[in-house]
Amino acid sequence: MSKSPQIGTLTPATKKKLFDGLAPWQVVLSLLPLGLLFIGGAIGGGLGALAMAANVKIAKTQLPTAGKVAGMLGVGLAALVVFLVVAGLLSSALNG
Repeated sequence: MSKSPQIGTLTPATKKKLFDGLAPWQVVLSLLPLGLLFIGGAIGGGLGALAMAANVKIAKTQLPTAGKVAGMLGVGLAALVVFLVVAGLLSSALNG
């Protein structure tokens, strides 16, 4: 009979947290689009989550601070505009 190979001890995978390495102002700007969840339910929450992920990516780039702030606020504003357009289209489609 052959022996099974020795694998050794397995170390648990280290999880990277989403906001690791971000300044407090970057975390706040990243979470800002999640406010759409409270005014838009599932649609707002989905758009807010996508915008939050985009903001975290922007925050982790090598852009200057002013560029990061402008980009993150722009993403939040774009998410709001997309939400308003989708809500308007759904409202007109459902109400005739």
